[in-house]
Amino acid sequence: MPAITIPTTVESTPTTVAPAFPFVAQTNDFDDVFACAAMLAGKTIEEVREIAVAKTKHPARGPYYLGEAQIAALLAQLGLVATVYKEVGRVADIPDVALLLVDYSADMEVGRHILFHRAKASHASGTTIEYALDPAPWCKPTDRVRTNFIVSAVRCACEK
Repeated sequence: MPAITIPTTVESTPTTVAPAFPFVAQTNDFDDVFACAAMLAGKTIEEVREIAVAKTKHPARGPYYLGEAQIAALLAQLGLVATVYKEVGRVADIPDVALLLVDYSADMEVGRHILFHRAKASHASGTTIEYALDPAPWCKPTDRVRTNFIVSAVRCACEK
């Protein structure tokens, strides 16, 4: 599979941003990684799930949870390189493209993933846009693209 080119510029105005990746919503409470991977690869969530089952030994039916190793294996099948989770304390420490583990429960050792992207803004030279795409099915359409961040010990796993 050819490597995926990560966009370095996003269409923007002073008040809006058009994500460089097509939005893909989760189809259930557990396929956040599939949705984020689909956005990165320009595929449907069904195509990503099929790749996971066929190429990474992902179970065809639940139960399942995708940890670091499974995420790395899936992203490798899509032409991307993932790292281990890294704790980050501020937005500047996040790589330009990352899957962020948010809403993490230390007691249950689970969280959910969103897609983070940092790129040059098209509306102003020297301006950088940072945004995240949240595939959660409970997010209102107006909350799917977020540019306001409060970062506290977020974990990320994905670099270009």
